[in-house]
Amino acid sequence: MSTLLRSVLVTVALIAIAAPALTDDKETTDNPYYKYWSKSKVGATVTLKETTKLAAEKAGEKGDEEVKQVTHKLLELTAEKAVVETIVTEGEVFGLVESAPTKHIYPAKMSKEVLADFLKETGAKGEPATLKIGEKELKVTHLTGTLKGKDDEVAFSIWLSDEVPGGIVKRVRTTRVKGEVVAETTIEVVKFSKN
Repeated sequence: MSTLLRSVLVTVALIAIAAPALTDDKETTDNPYYKYWSKSKVGATVTLKETTKLAAEKAGEKGDEEVKQVTHKLLELTAEKAVVETIVTEGEVFGLVESAPTKHIYPAKMSKEVLADFLKETGAKGEPATLKIGEKELKVTHLTGTLKGKDDEVAFSIWLSDEVPGGIVKRVRTTRVKGEVVAETTIEVVKFSKN
């Protein structure tokens, strides 16, 4: 499994810990992404700043840093799914590049077995906390865990709140290969509106 795919699954797993208890259905459970988006109205938005610091290729050199702005907007919300538009904006030498919008479709239910296996593999743990965003202090669930591969591992820490569309208030993900840090990505809320 690629490091990118693992990092996406880590986010899903972390959000899942803060999701409600499993349903009576033996094969499906509540989808955590749907759960957090369902707390907002259609038109709700959240803008996140994503900063990735890459390790230097040679000792004594400075590693690269990539900064992106990621904006999510809730387009549709039904009992079966949440549809979220995502636009990524990043810098280039002479200005900014805005990606074409993509749509994420989050069904209300997902595989219970897949989610349970992934939570067990990461050892994810959660506890109540508070986190200050601008002038506002939010009650959050702070989750941590690690996903280990053959030569790499991804350690994560994520703060989730029902008050923020999509749930993610802050996330820090550190990727190590053979024990060496190769990248650290921090995502933080810049602004949001539940509509």
